[in-house]
Amino acid sequence: MTKRRVYGLSGNSTFSLQARKQLIELLLRQDKAIQQLFIQNADELAAEIRRYEVTGNAYQLNEVIDTLLQQQASKLEEGLTLILLDGLQLSIEAGIHQSKQATLRILNRAGLDWKPMERSFFRQHTKAVEAMQTRTIKGLNLSDRIWGKSRQSRDAIGSIVREAIAAGEHPYKVAEMLEQYVRNGAGSLVSEYPNMIERLEGNIPMNLSYESLRLARTEMAAAFGEATRQAAELNPSNKGIRWSLSNAGVACDKCRTIASHDEGKGEGVYSLETLPDYPAHPNCLCNLSEVTEDVEDFADRLIEWMANPMAQQDIEHWYQTVYKTGEI
Repeated sequence: MTKRRVYGLSGNSTFSLQARKQLIELLLRQDKAIQQLFIQNADELAAEIRRYEVTGNAYQLNEVIDTLLQQQASKLEEGLTLILLDGLQLSIEAGIHQSKQATLRILNRAGLDWKPMERSFFRQHTKAVEAMQTRTIKGLNLSDRIWGKSRQSRDAIGSIVREAIAAGEHPYKVAEMLEQYVRNGAGSLVSEYPNMIERLEGNIPMNLSYESLRLARTEMAAAFGEATRQAAELNPSNKGIRWSLSNAGVACDKCRTIASHDEGKGEGVYSLETLPDYPAHPNCLCNLSEVTEDVEDFADRLIEWMANPMAQQDIEHWYQTVYKTGEI
């Protein structure tokens, strides 16, 4: 290996900001997609209810409503699954971004082939996706949790539709109530149907899509955190991961405690083994960013390692156990 000068490795903070931006933009797009999915799902059911009236079969609604609800619940489950699985890929890509770009810059400065590390990061991406799909919360994996949210939606819509039919509401009115509920929440029905909403209190959520939105945000953040931790294992200059509070200025006691903890690496900086589970709670807006060795110090050590591999045994260990495994 030819000895050559390694220059300063700047830009890690930029990579961290880019990763954060990718995650936030994903969450915003995903929120809109999920809300639109719920609206489309409810509109399809409303159209079916109207169709029974138009064809003179409104009297059959009591008999077929369970089947209609189940069909829409299955469509909702399928749609949520597609949105979340696509989101997992993108959130993991965002989580890997900082380590991948920092490592690429290191290899370019050192004149090392990037392809082995590209394969290593690809494998880490796949590993993180598998970890997210199979992780369980209270015994439920991701598919189970999506199934649960679609059933909650089915039950809420079913409660409104059955109550309206039992009260003798016209099918067109039932359809309008459903469309209004999914767009504006249960509160929008109170003025027109106070007695019905009072009877349903506790049986329907105020916002039909809220729980699914919370699930999606939590899963995407967890995927980002898992990918950030796993990718950091591949970065030879890694010194830990910093847990930072959101710039929004609102943080719970749990997040403040995590962000202020110091285990000897600096406030909020954890080793890869001691990093707390991320996110700390649903809708957590804290950020994770990689902490690396001083760029000039690492550049000097790389130069020394290229001349004498055993002079920098940690870099040699990375080369043998991480870099070279990517050549396979």
